Amino acid sequence: MIDDMITAKKFSADILEKAEKLKVSIPSVPDKIDSPFFFARFLNANNGDVEKTRQKIIQLFEHRKLMGYEKINDLDIFTTVNIGKDCFERFHISQLNYEVTSKNLHVFVQKMEGTDIKEILKVMPLSYVLHSYFMLQENFSRAMAHTERKTGKTSSVVCILDLKGLNLMDFMNPLSGPAQLARLVVQVWAEYFSEHLCKLLLINPPGIISVMWQVTKRLVDPNTVEKLAFLSNVEDLKKYLEPEAIPVEYGGTYRDDTGYADPPEGACKQPKRITKEDYKPQEYIWVKNGILKAPKGKSYSIKAFQTSEYIIKTTTEGKLVWNYTTSGDVDFEIVKRDAGKEMAIWPKITVTSLKLPEFGEKLVAPGEYILRFKNPSSTWFPVKVNCAAEILNV
Repeated sequence: MIDDMITAKKFSADILEKAEKLKVSIPSVPDKIDSPFFFARFLNANNGDVEKTRQKIIQLFEHRKLMGYEKINDLDIFTTVNIGKDCFERFHISQLNYEVTSKNLHVFVQKMEGTDIKEILKVMPLSYVLHSYFMLQENFSRAMAHTERKTGKTSSVVCILDLKGLNLMDFMNPLSGPAQLARLVVQVWAEYFSEHLCKLLLINPPGIISVMWQVTKRLVDPNTVEKLAFLSNVEDLKKYLEPEAIPVEYGGTYRDDTGYADPPEGACKQPKRITKEDYKPQEYIWVKNGILKAPKGKSYSIKAFQTSEYIIKTTTEGKLVWNYTTSGDVDFEIVKRDAGKEMAIWPKITVTSLKLPEFGEKLVAPGEYILRFKNPSSTWFPVKVNCAAEILNV
């Protein structure tokens, strides 16, 4: 009988040797995510490319700092952090219990039932979900680091994704909001976190998904195929995971009795229902800040791999408020420029505007600020961007 129990990947001697050398150029890893295998995990994800790995780690550290979740506890990332709270309360997800593992692996559960992606994208910008995905991976990183420090062995995360209630039609059109969200979340995962997740167990799949997967998996790279498993019977979870890591609802023994989950047997927090008061107008960020008429913006047509900048200056402290729409993907970031040097104040991500404009706000000191848009695509068609920004007195 073949043992299907999932275990964490061991890293090669070459990767571990490169990891030791990489520590020299990045000597300080934040305590919450530091572990014996921190560098090896990122190196493995980047095929041993040391320089690429170094850049990705620095970008990740920057995101943690700029979005304000680097020092707070795990539950607060879900419940108090700006953007994170707004996003996570709309999804049907579990938290990670550091002390509950299966073969040194942590188990995360997400349910599609009660989650309407189309409606979620009418109450928050797509970027909220993307930034929150970084925060979710922070939780994964902390749990793995805890277990690796404790055991001296590699750890990883297994995700149980319950597809019951999934509206498959929402994802059939590649230009739909849900499909665009899924594409960009996968892109973030591939660029930064592909070694955090060792297996995605999909349960209660609509029959057509399993059929489609049998056809399309031949077109997907082998590493991705290896990470996915469609289970026709929930009982099959026990072939992959130890019972104490499987929620009671799925035939295991794990309960979350911390007060987070409802019900405890399902391990997941119920998503907050969207009401008519939650829907936001196109001018939301301006109205929120007391500006009844949106300021006049600027329009850009950005060709492949080209960059456009919206520059705004202030001589006093204030609140930088921005709002923009795009016709396609852009790499968006905000930097402060001083004496020719730049300092990031809003982390770079690839995003596109969907039902709502992309918007945000940030307290700033006197200086010059640049909202930077880059077209990351090789498409012949330029990306159209319309952007407005103001620095308001506070």
